[in-house]
Amino acid sequence: MRLTDLRHAMVRTEEGELIGRVFEVHCDRGKVTALVCGPGGFLERLTARTHGRRIPWARVVRISRAEIIVARG
Repeated sequence: MRLTDLRHAMVRTEEGELIGRVFEVHCDRGKVTALVCGPGGFLERLTARTHGRRIPWARVVRISRAEIIVARG
């Protein structure tokens, strides 16, 4: 899997709640640390301010071609 596969993927909780699309993928030393999702994530991408909803990578439960499923936090 590539980082580009994660960008723009839909993110949902295990209960089915839609969080939004991935606009940023944060990494540290070659490992993914967080996803930035939702409308605020798009603003963060454009302005470099922290508006998006950050989902720690540890909360990712499953990744499919259609979406990323995260544990509610």
